[in-house]
Amino acid sequence: MQHFFKSAAIVSAVSTITLACSLLSANPAQAKPKGMPEGYIGAGVGFNDSGAAAGLNGRISFPKTKVSVRGSLYADCASDVCAALFIPTVTYDIPLANNSNLYVGGGIATASISDGVTSLSGTAGALQVGAETGIGKKVVFYGDGTFFNGVSLWKAGLGYRF
Repeated sequence: MQHFFKSAAIVSAVSTITLACSLLSANPAQAKPKGMPEGYIGAGVGFNDSGAAAGLNGRISFPKTKVSVRGSLYADCASDVCAALFIPTVTYDIPLANNSNLYVGGGIATASISDGVTSLSGTAGALQVGAETGIGKKVVFYGDGTFFNGVSLWKAGLGYRF
């Protein structure tokens, strides 16, 4: 639990600093950036202290509310042991520029590990902070950090915008 609070403090500090910088750099005479309103589905890599795994990530956005629902699914097998991690989150999207957002939110992380004989699973609260930017009309680059149960998962990937 202590690791969770430490991760929450780190996410809060990064989010506050980023938000303050974007608000201080805003010029009221300029048009406000629109951010990236589209949703996407993408593939990427997630990594932490114990290794890396391929994964799928997606976003469904609600641009008028600046809220998005995101999901990440990562799986990996080594020898006879397989692990899967599913992280759905709800985030608040902060437009940084046209086609670019910073996002901050929370959700749950559900992990399952099996060796074919026994299985273990668990769920924990998760905090997420990240950024995404459109590259051309149909491609997005995204990256974020997700913190849960004393674990930090860093993800990056490319997606198809819809």
